[in-house]
Amino acid sequence: MSQAPSPLWRSRSLIIIIALTALIPFALAWYYAKHPELIDKTSNYGTLISPPRSLDLLPWLESEGAGEKPEESLKGRWVLLQVAKGPCAEVCAETLYKTHQGWLMLNKEMPRVKRLLLLADASQARNTPAIIQDDALQTASLAPAVMELLTTAIGQPPGEGTVILVDPLGNLVLWYDTGFDPYRMVKDLKHLLKASQIG
Repeated sequence: MSQAPSPLWRSRSLIIIIALTALIPFALAWYYAKHPELIDKTSNYGTLISPPRSLDLLPWLESEGAGEKPEESLKGRWVLLQVAKGPCAEVCAETLYKTHQGWLMLNKEMPRVKRLLLLADASQARNTPAIIQDDALQTASLAPAVMELLTTAIGQPPGEGTVILVDPLGNLVLWYDTGFDPYRMVKDLKHLLKASQIG
């Protein structure tokens, strides 16, 4: 038969366990402070725009036609922003379709989000089927100053299939490159809308 642990051994074991319980969190904190890349992983699908950029779109927008003006439509809303530097061709039209489907997937949150296509020439909207058939899309002219700011913010000129998410305060939040997955974009949006106290 083995002998039962002595009271002294049990006391020492208890002291060691208490000491480890107190020291382990500090050791982990120190380790992760030295290796931040191990925890610097975000759950969002889109690329975070860092450093943060602010873009007051409204003064730069010129709408085409007599429909709802950008300042009426976009103020205080989340905006899915897309750019077309020329005619809205195949990639542009495909991206419009994906953002439209994503917007529909928001269900009751749809009114909080708007979609905006900036065109080099807003009059092109009248001749583009993908735009004409999309009643939920806002179009406007693309000012060179806005293009420059977007390019700086994402580190490259936005392509025909690039989508940039703008929050209700005008902050550029996330961007999605050509070929993005609309389902994962919607997951980002739902998370932000749930957490947001604005828009």
